[in-house]
Amino acid sequence: MNTTQTKTLDVNDPNHPNYYDRFLETIAKNTHNNLHTENAVLIAYNFGSDFDKKFARHLQEEHDRTKHLNYFPMMARHYLIASILFYMKDKNLATKISKLL
Repeated sequence: MNTTQTKTLDVNDPNHPNYYDRFLETIAKNTHNNLHTENAVLIAYNFGSDFDKKFARHLQEEHDRTKHLNYFPMMARHYLIASILFYMKDKNLATKISKLL
């Protein structure tokens, strides 16, 4: 009897090449639909620190409350995303995300 096991692909494994495809599709769809704050929240919750998550949630609440973002919150959102992407370990994924924004 053969005791070796066949290895199967785990699509939930971050090392799997297609693991982030649905995430990237969502980012692209949100960008197309002008949902930039939603993208900031997604990026923060997936790759940011606890502070980034809290700040993104605050920006989302502000956006929902006022139905738009003024200049300074918009700039804060931009720098929040830029900071998270800069500190990501997977630079290839960071580049893919950045190209979709």
